Amino acid sequence: MEPRFAILLLIAALGQLLLFLLFGRYVAARWKAVGTIGFYFLITWILADSLGWWSLIWIVGHPVLSALAHVIWCRNHGIDWLTCEPRDEYLRLHPWTAADGFASWK
Repeated sequence: MEPRFAILLLIAALGQLLLFLLFGRYVAARWKAVGTIGFYFLITWILADSLGWWSLIWIVGHPVLSALAHVIWCRNHGIDWLTCEPRDEYLRLHPWTAADGFASWK
């Protein structure tokens, strides 16, 4: 493995770890988190191999744009973006999360 791959994957791993520590409690089905992170690393690996350092655009841009979209969506619906409160409103707008057991998060 080239040092570039190791550095890029380390940056991606640290970013995903930070996001999971902040928001992982909202992921009801753990297999979804594992699958999402696995897919993210697959895309990161492919981009790092083909684009080199330009893959940092993906590594940094994807989580930033996702977080920005989440904050905007929550504000438009009167939901606290950090805690997803009020819970009932969030579950009403995301019915698939209730089916996955999201209603039991603390």
